[in-house]
Amino acid sequence: MKMKILNNILHKFIRRILLLLLLPFLATSCVEDVVLPLEDGPTLLVVEGSLTTKPGAHQVKLSLSSNYYDQAAPVMVIGATVSITDGQTVWQLTETLQPGVYETAPTFFAEPGKTYHLDIYNVDFDGSEEHYWTEASCYKINPLDSIKIMNQKSMFGREYLAVFVYMQDDPAVDNYYMGTLFINDKLVTDSINECFFIDDAMFNGNYIAGSMPIFSLGKPGDENADEDRIVYPGDKVATDVYGISKDYYGFIGDIRSAGSGNPFMGPPANSRTNIYPKGKACGYFYVSDIHHATTIYEPE
Repeated sequence: MKMKILNNILHKFIRRILLLLLLPFLATSCVEDVVLPLEDGPTLLVVEGSLTTKPGAHQVKLSLSSNYYDQAAPVMVIGATVSITDGQTVWQLTETLQPGVYETAPTFFAEPGKTYHLDIYNVDFDGSEEHYWTEASCYKINPLDSIKIMNQKSMFGREYLAVFVYMQDDPAVDNYYMGTLFINDKLVTDSINECFFIDDAMFNGNYIAGSMPIFSLGKPGDENADEDRIVYPGDKVATDVYGISKDYYGFIGDIRSAGSGNPFMGPPANSRTNIYPKGKACGYFYVSDIHHATTIYEPE
């Protein structure tokens, strides 16, 4: 599921950047189309991958970048050799029936405090085979004590529901968090903009006792609520909270800013990447500690 969150976003990133640059031209051209000749950049290996402390078949997805006007599906990279090591053990990933997707064994899980090195070989799309690599550390976070659903009222008087978290933040660490939401075991935060991201600048070292709403929900009959976020009495609501690195937190900020369309966000720029060699690859590989909490919605 976690791979779905970033699915296709890296391929759309360059398109969104260029679209923002083109908006002033498009806004002033109401009669005829404006098609600007754009130079194709170099083809890059796009790497999307993650490991968590939850046992499962963790994935690394490999594809090739495409130019702005290319509407075809991304070209997936098959036949690569992909491995992960913690410095003591090496795990070989297996290519799945889905082209370009490589998986660990279903029993694999990361351990907090360890650093994992990703190596990719046997990729040759420009006549010169490269070795691609990166590493990422698993940052420990404290477990969730619980989550709770409570009634809220917006500044315009609209009543809605919100999910609040209860947990202790570690005072010795600058934590960065990501959250996903499930309703009746269905993931409803299946895009970056729907996930929850926050640092601990406002509550570092404190116990978070229902002071931090992380998701909004809708009541039955609420026409303003997202249909997939409406909950009924007895529904199971759950969240996964991830401990992520500062750099990955910044990477998500880059992606969100580039796709926001907000003219006050500043000019678009290239998103950061932790995939090497630089100039040959892009994307991100992250490792995170993950904790889960569940509650049953019962109206107050």
